[in-house]
Amino acid sequence: MSRFSFPDATPNLFKPMLALATALGDNAKVPVLLRHLIECRVSQINQCSYCLRMHSDSFAKDGGDQTKLTMLAVWRAAKDFDDAERAALDWAECLTGIESQERIAQSHRQLVAHFETDAISELTCIISTMNAWNRLGIAQHALA
Repeated sequence: MSRFSFPDATPNLFKPMLALATALGDNAKVPVLLRHLIECRVSQINQCSYCLRMHSDSFAKDGGDQTKLTMLAVWRAAKDFDDAERAALDWAECLTGIESQERIAQSHRQLVAHFETDAISELTCIISTMNAWNRLGIAQHALA
């Protein structure tokens, strides 16, 4: 059930949000499956069932391993993730949970071992955009 429709109520705001999300896929520095994992993890943290369902479906559609998706909530304790994925997931958790500057700096040091600056910037934008979409999804949808 939907409380309101963001695209219908404010198309002038929806269109640039959608354009940003689309632009993140253009000439992407972050691999698409990692992007989906990040979107799913941020949605898990924010408890946005609507976005989690949508991005889980995208992960599967693009050939993602179901076991990896199943283990996402416990990624720190799971062997299914490589070091770059772990660094990206940690970064997503730090920015979503708004950790201390010291903790964010620690997470960033792990990122630079696996990603170039442009990929880190893109990853940060993916995380920030997903957080915004989650809040819009939570506000719009009673149950998903």
